[in-house]
Amino acid sequence: MAGRPGSRKGGDASPEGKPRPELLRAISVGEIMSRTLERVSPETPLETCIARMTASGCRDLCVTDGAGRFLGVITPHDILSHMITEIGVGSRKKTFHLGSILSGAPVLAEDVMSRKHIAVNEETPLAEALRLLEKHHHPDIIVVSGGGILLGVVEVCSILRYLSGLIHPLPPEVPESPLS
Repeated sequence: MAGRPGSRKGGDASPEGKPRPELLRAISVGEIMSRTLERVSPETPLETCIARMTASGCRDLCVTDGAGRFLGVITPHDILSHMITEIGVGSRKKTFHLGSILSGAPVLAEDVMSRKHIAVNEETPLAEALRLLEKHHHPDIIVVSGGGILLGVVEVCSILRYLSGLIHPLPPEVPESPLS
């Protein structure tokens, strides 16, 4: 994250303790996005995707092409849809899952990824990102450049942490006193 929670001066909260609307329009997603995310190529085997996802605490995997352009996201639910046929009855994934089993073809990242993930550019105001997250009931939003290059991700928890630091600034560092 570019900014440390609590790094802005007071006055960012309304009398009710909520962030002021003008503040939400002034903060861009680029200021609070995380550049730390797991990336895989479309050709990555599902087994590798599962290993990478579980090693990262089941965080979503971002699928990018060789140039770093964002193509889609693999969520834990996407993987479960392919592993357990009872999940997603009637979805496109169930049909693919059965077809790949019958043909013996390997399942790749491009076969399980969700292509309709919310993506914005880094100048997008936080207010707009929050509106999109609420509208689509998503826990995160992908940040891309004008050319579609994956730059980062903004998770709801990161927004909460950032705004909490603005409303309730961190106290100044207090030096530890030696034990007597």
